[in-house]
Amino acid sequence: MTPRPDLPPGTLEDLKAAVKIAKSARDKAVFEAEQQFWKRMGELSKNYFGAKQDVADTLGVTRDNVYKNVKKYTT
Repeated sequence: MTPRPDLPPGTLEDLKAAVKIAKSARDKAVFEAEQQFWKRMGELSKNYFGAKQDVADTLGVTRDNVYKNVKKYTT
């Protein structure tokens, strides 16, 4: 491999800081999306008797998984 070119002072630190900011913004957006999704799944699970199982079947997960994620993201 060729050696890394000489960078102006602070360039690497600026890059690392920008990556950290972008990652934290992404993590926040993903968490908020998950929170909204599971809140809505919790609402839909209460529509009628057996709705939680129907939600689980549609998502391809277990009913317990729906319960745990709804509890995790709505409390």
